[in-house]
Amino acid sequence: MVKDLFNIFMPYIALVLAIIFQTIFGMLRLHSLVFKYKDINIVISNTISLISIVAAIFFTLAASNNYAGLNYSIIMTPAIKALSVLVLIVGLITVLLNTNLLRENRQSSYKYHVLLLTSLLGAILAISANDFLTLFVSLEALSFSLYFLIALPKGYTSKEAGFKYLITNAVSVSFFLFGVSCILGLTSSLNFSEIAHILQSEHNGIIYTAASIMIMIGLLMKLAIFPFANWVIDVYNGCETSVLNFLSTVPKIVVIGVIIRLLSGAASYSVELNTIILLLGLMTAFWANIYALKENNVKKIMACSSAANAGYMIIVLSVFSAFAASAVIFYLICYTFINMGIFSYLNLIEQDYKNITLDKLSSNTSIPISISFVICVLGLAGLPVASGFAGKIFLLYSMLQSGLVFLPVMLLLLLLFVIALYYYIKLIRGIIPQNTNITKGVYPQNPFIEPVLCMMAIITFILGVMPFSLAARCLLFF
Repeated sequence: MVKDLFNIFMPYIALVLAIIFQTIFGMLRLHSLVFKYKDINIVISNTISLISIVAAIFFTLAASNNYAGLNYSIIMTPAIKALSVLVLIVGLITVLLNTNLLRENRQSSYKYHVLLLTSLLGAILAISANDFLTLFVSLEALSFSLYFLIALPKGYTSKEAGFKYLITNAVSVSFFLFGVSCILGLTSSLNFSEIAHILQSEHNGIIYTAASIMIMIGLLMKLAIFPFANWVIDVYNGCETSVLNFLSTVPKIVVIGVIIRLLSGAASYSVELNTIILLLGLMTAFWANIYALKENNVKKIMACSSAANAGYMIIVLSVFSAFAASAVIFYLICYTFINMGIFSYLNLIEQDYKNITLDKLSSNTSIPISISFVICVLGLAGLPVASGFAGKIFLLYSMLQSGLVFLPVMLLLLLLFVIALYYYIKLIRGIIPQNTNITKGVYPQNPFIEPVLCMMAIITFILGVMPFSLAARCLLFF
């Protein structure tokens, strides 16, 4: 147990301690003092969270590779470490972007950080989970915190968004647990490794296939996969931008990581499952791209982009191989940094406009900030010089590596990339300066937003012109 403590549990302990400290500080502050010294409380709560997240990143990187702890219910591999660090980096950026939300909200900043840290804890625990019980508890910790983070801002739309996200996740949990119960009945085990070992010898084809499909549908609903994607438009539109930075990336990292683990083991014995994943991915990407063509609301466009990118990755994972999994992880890393850059810019102008449409996308920002935003959009569009171009090339190449039989799927994927160019170009056109009268927000601007945006643009550019080092590391994961 002591060996487990130092090899695998230290990142979780760092976050748990921060949650305890945030809870204690929130309880000690009298209600009147919370608002009288609001800025001081924000600084204190942000500092506690930043220290804990940095510590969790350090302990994750220092953890042993290929280590299993807690009776093989939690494991640590290079791929899991990479995805966990990526999640923690998103949490770090979210803390830096949250100042405007915390100033405008009537709730204590400590409550916000308890929710954020709890969702981070659930996310990294879900990525490293090696049995369905640990995975279920972790996903619920992540989702339960997100319900309240989405509904935290003032207004009806945020409450509606939180409620819709809750209902969607409640349905996804039903599918997931039904599938898990069938797997438990077949194998008498919840451990991924034991299930894969048992199914190597024999399994009931119909029941196993149905169970695998149910589990996968429960996970895919969290990615806004069609036809379960109706919630994503309203949730994104009603969610505050700094929270949306977290919502658009962390659940995607977690679910894609879990799907890769399942398709390489416990859910790898059903051809029908792979076919259904392929069809759902194609339908999702077509639906999201076509829906976005007529949209004028930037958050709704980003919601469609999120669903479409999830569809791209699911399409590639449907022809599962080590190369396909590494290509998806590379694309996921690029997508995460690009998304954080775009939502940093939206956070920058959200204090001026509460409903950001394309005609309001141009603001009184400096030229470097506008260029940084354009680089990030180029990344999403998959155009050269940005990391998204290399990411999409690797996705297409992984389909081609799977065999000529998947050539039509690769061509469909290429067609989807071309369709998406239209609404990404609309975002770039929207950044062109216009004669707009801007009323500045009541509070001073968050000083961290512009550095974060520029940093994300630089990372996007570097990964675009020098992608092979990261791509090679992703291949070594498998």
